Amino acid sequence: MATSTPTMFRFAAVLPWLVSATLLGACGGGGTETPASTSTPQAAACASHADRRAAILAADATIQINDVDILRLGFVDPVATDWLLHDPINNVVGVRSSNNAVFMLAEGFENSFDCITVQAATELTDRTNTRHAVRVAYRYRGTDFTALAYGRLPTNCGIGSAALVIPGSGLNQATSIVDRDAGNVHRGILDALGSVTQTYALVKPNEDSLAWHNGKGMKLTGDMIWNYHVNRGGSYSVSYLMQSLAFVKWMKTCFDKTVVAGVSQGGAATLLNALQSKPTAAVVSSGHSLLFDQVEYAGHNQLLNVPGYASLAKSANLVAALAASPSSWLFSWGRLDSDIYKVEAETGFTASYIRPLANVDVSIHDGGHEFPVADVRAFVTNSVSR
Repeated sequence: MATSTPTMFRFAAVLPWLVSATLLGACGGGGTETPASTSTPQAAACASHADRRAAILAADATIQINDVDILRLGFVDPVATDWLLHDPINNVVGVRSSNNAVFMLAEGFENSFDCITVQAATELTDRTNTRHAVRVAYRYRGTDFTALAYGRLPTNCGIGSAALVIPGSGLNQATSIVDRDAGNVHRGILDALGSVTQTYALVKPNEDSLAWHNGKGMKLTGDMIWNYHVNRGGSYSVSYLMQSLAFVKWMKTCFDKTVVAGVSQGGAATLLNALQSKPTAAVVSSGHSLLFDQVEYAGHNQLLNVPGYASLAKSANLVAALAASPSSWLFSWGRLDSDIYKVEAETGFTASYIRPLANVDVSIHDGGHEFPVADVRAFVTNSVSR
């Protein structure tokens, strides 16, 4: 237990996870939008959001440019599969259209779960019938989007349990997860989730089967994605986080128990997701530290421009958010990790604040930047069997 815990005060000013949404960020009513009219404050807020998004993304005058040199700069990362759900991009208009299709205004993210309306879930299968994915269609603040995760639709809804693994940073991580790549940072997670009825691996925009590719085995670099979103008031991070929220919202309509899990950036994403989606259980491995309030060591491929994220690096805010959560939580850090997470394992700094909470388990293990598989297995098994 911590020797001292900072006094908790004035959460309404600094902790968006615990306060009521303002009109700008509110959807109310558990997420049931009224997109056809603006007769309610909720519908008006959604319409305003959609209108501002459309204005930001509106095309300027058509210009004639040499696409070849620009595209040569853009398509430098490899695709991971021949099951690609997007058509090849052969001009800069295609680059822009791909970014715009997933663009989300960052504002209001802290209250976004209640603004998501799930519309449908369908299963997709590759031509060899070896790879499967579930695509969830959803509406958010007046605009239609989709989310994708590798996995199968259940035979029957309303029973069993489901887990969503949110991948960490790096290229095509969902493929490595479902292929059980022993050299990947996510190794062992599917085994750890063995007590769960259905497991899913989120496919982020421009990754795996959602690659924005040129038809020649290469996909778009993040250098043509991250700044585009941030400079327009959005965030690639918010876009995929919103997709993860929509997917969990669908899971909660179809399964009795739900789990969200992630390591590294996926662990941070799990924290942000689960504070809103309130799954049965959440696993955050090498994914969060109160030391972030002092220093952040990260590139543009990490979580960027996510409203409310920095507030969770304040000890009082993190403790209050977890204490108010109905979910069970497992946080882990490894002694063989590096940098900030190694310090966490050696000192137990963040653990000392959150371990006293009744709904939080902590694992300080002898591994590195990875899931502590045995501890995750025991935690998840216990959580879904209650």
